[in-house]
Order: sequence, then C-alpha cells, then structure tokens
Amino acid sequence: MMLTLTSTEHKRATEVKVMSFNIRHGIGMDEQNNMLGILKIIQNEKPDLVALQAVDSLETEGKIQFQLRQLAIQTGMYYVYGITDRSDNGSQGVGILSRWPFEKSQIINLPSTPGADPKVLLCGLVKLHKGFSIRFCSSRLEYASVLDRALQAAYINRMLEESIQPVVLGMDMGARPNEQPYFSFRKNWRDAAEGSLLSTWNEGLSGDRLDYIFVLLNNSVRVSHYKVIRKYPEVSDHYPITATIEFW
Repeated sequence: MMLTLTSTEHKRATEVKVMSFNIRHGIGMDEQNNMLGILKIIQNEKPDLVALQAVDSLETEGKIQFQLRQLAIQTGMYYVYGITDRSDNGSQGVGILSRWPFEKSQIINLPSTPGADPKVLLCGLVKLHKGFSIRFCSSRLEYASVLDRALQAAYINRMLEESIQPVVLGMDMGARPNEQPYFSFRKNWRDAAEGSLLSTWNEGLSGDRLDYIFVLLNNSVRVSHYKVIRKYPEVSDHYPITATIEFW
C-alpha cells in the first residue's frame, strides 16, 4: 500500500493495487497443473488485494491441494475462501488474498434458476489503516445462462450499493460491457477499464471483456493504471487484470 498526495486534493490519499483473475482451477492451457505460473504472476505484479475465481480445494491420492492456501502461504498474504460447489473429492469456489488481515468475511449465495450451478459473492472487510477499512469482494457469475447472469449481477449490486465502507469488486462476469449483466453496474459503480476494448479472455476477440474490477461510487475515489496482463497466455483461458485505486 502507498500513501500519496494528489495534485487536486490536500488530503492524503490511500492507494491500493487490485488484481482479479480466473485461474481456471489451476490448470494451464496445456491441461497441466500451473499453480507456479499463477504464483509467478501475483509475485511479479505485487497486488495488495487479489480476487480469484475458479479456485479448487481437491483431494488427490490422499493429499489435499487447497490452491488458495498454497498461494497465500507462498505470497505471505491472508486468504478467505467461498465454496460454490462440493464434490466427493473436494470443492471449488472463489477466493480473496489480502496483504492485510481480514476483520470479518461474508459469503452470500446468489440467485439462480433450477438446475444452474450455485454461485456466491465472497466479501472480506480489510482495514488498510487506522480509521479506514474497505470491503473487497470476488465473484464468478453463471456462464451457461444469460438470465442467471443478469439476476446475479442485479443481486450483487443490491447487496453492495448501500455499503458504508468503500467497496471494490473483482469479478468474472462472463458478459461483455454491451450485455445485460453489465447494466447493473453502470449507475453506482466505476468500471476500472471503462471504454477499454482489450479482451480479458485469451480465446476471444477485441471487446471480449469478461473480467472486471468495479469500485462503488459511495465515496471519493479515482481509478488509474488499469492493465490486462497478456504476457502469460498459457497460464489460464482468462488474462489477469489489475487496477490502482485511490481513496481519500
């Protein structure tokens, strides 16, 4: 975390670097375990907060591979895990990594139509310094159903729009900015990549932006330095994205 003075404000701004990344269950594009590649990206980019989607905790040959905990140990970060699906050999879900300990966390089940995969919104309250905390959230919406994605996006907005604390949301929405689920975030949120046509899906075309970092406009914020990290296309079918956010 960096504390800086802006040219337009005499107050001290709190600057936070955020990442959002669908890690494809830790499996690279060669269909092999690629946790080292994911770790390399996080270590190279040095984000303060990371929202991860498609994270697994599975038992294989008597050993449990809890991907989020592995990343937390190797980066020295704190973690919170939100389970969406359980199976005979473990679970999958979404996660959060933070350079600061969590004051509390919350898992909210998202609405879905019968037969759809369960989805959750995972949030952690993080105290950046004395008297200032933010809510950092991660989610992955339903891929197979436009209706479910729209329901879930609207529900997330409703759950978070009246937050007292500033809110940052990292999300694999599975939808482009010109599609219905995105519309729920046009009024109360700032899209860190607003206007960008850079794809975040490495099999997609220009404009296939499926991954987002949103900031709730309930306080004074500025978003800068948005980046799609395209140097590691073999790590996942999604590119990680980062943004620097200033609060004051």
